Amino acid sequence: MRLAALAICYLTALPAVAEPVDAAGDYRTCTPEMSEAGRGLVAKTCGTLAVPDFSGVEFQSAGEMEDARSLRDGLLLGVRVYGRCVSDFITAQQQSDTSADNQAADKAACAHAWAENKATEVIRGFGQACIAYANRSVMDMRLPVYEGLCYPETDETGG
Repeated sequence: MRLAALAICYLTALPAVAEPVDAAGDYRTCTPEMSEAGRGLVAKTCGTLAVPDFSGVEFQSAGEMEDARSLRDGLLLGVRVYGRCVSDFITAQQQSDTSADNQAADKAACAHAWAENKATEVIRGFGQACIAYANRSVMDMRLPVYEGLCYPETDETGG
């Protein structure tokens, strides 16, 4: 019984004695250089993405906004296709006779992470410009009131 009590005391003291865990220590991020190298690496196989920039955009009409929505949706589709291609590229790298030190798969993964980050930026930029237009359309009699969606629907959000 004393041995069990001693063991419990010892085990409860372990976290206090252990080294603190670095919050970002096991989390891998891609440097801009690694992402750029990855994009160059997969470009021949997967192509490149044209990324529209909606930061600071102010839509003047619903038609202009719909044209921008088409650009946004085209990028989102492109990112999905790009992601599948990069996954295939990584699988091929892992199955080939390449050295374990080869960083091609890591670089390719960074290219995909870059594409996903760009998609997020485009969704955010378009959404903000769309909301600003919707708000203006309520206040400006010259504009038809916009009541549509400003962010894409996904399976999780009902679309």
